[in-house]
Amino acid sequence: MSDATSTALYVDAGIQASKYFNVGTFAVLIFDYCITLEAESQWVWHRKWTFVRFIFTISRYLPFFAIGMTFTAALRTQYYPGESCVMFGKASNVLHIICILAAEGLLITRIHASWTSKRLLTFLLVFPVVCFVGSYILSGTPAASNLTNIVTDIPDPGNCLFIGGRNSVFEYATLILYESVLLCLMLFIRSRWYKNTSTVGLLQETFFNDSVRYMICIMIVTSFSIILNMSPPITWVAITDSLQVVIHSVLASRILFNLRESEERSRNHTTLAEVSDMQFEEGQLSTLRSEV
Repeated sequence: MSDATSTALYVDAGIQASKYFNVGTFAVLIFDYCITLEAESQWVWHRKWTFVRFIFTISRYLPFFAIGMTFTAALRTQYYPGESCVMFGKASNVLHIICILAAEGLLITRIHASWTSKRLLTFLLVFPVVCFVGSYILSGTPAASNLTNIVTDIPDPGNCLFIGGRNSVFEYATLILYESVLLCLMLFIRSRWYKNTSTVGLLQETFFNDSVRYMICIMIVTSFSIILNMSPPITWVAITDSLQVVIHSVLASRILFNLRESEERSRNHTTLAEVSDMQFEEGQLSTLRSEV
């Protein structure tokens, strides 16, 4: 077998792997929605519309449209002469970014709720903007252009082939930086305000644990995306397009569901404690009356 044939087969394997992985990720999103639908109906549907519920709805349902577009692009088997997929690809990227921002916004609201501070809120709102602008600027640098201008032997006149660009490595690197800062902030809040473990309630413990898992998982997936972006060939770059959106949506939903469940359990525990105190006081009163 010649080197050219081996290269062609390897490139085709990268494209097919990216397609299969993104289609499988879409199936994971649907499966997760089915198994958490009961939790959503219990903890979300019957509550009034708030800013948190609005962000949750975007983070929960917009990924179906965003990954649906990726799913459609992955299943393309034919190119029509004169067709251009540039606008379709840009729309898909915008939806992916909105989904991730919504999931991160849901986390930001929870962090601010755990430590009410105007300075913290300002930081949580300004820092993501700085990260986003920084990644956008870095993507337009000559170094990013050198990464993007990769010559391949695969004809793609309409940009309809399922191949990603290497310049997204800057966006992934910025995301890791952002998650790392939030993780340090969460650990600081826990050590500063909850030094004594006895003062940490079920609600706080659930939020801290779920948030740390969320950030660590995002950082692991993002690191994997960076490795694929930096390693040849370019046909493997698109393999994590849908994974980023799915992991953000699934974990952000889990945080909200677990918080609502912990809140309900804490409320029931408080109610039972109050009832027990009332019964104890009534028992004391009965004893006093009998003694009198």
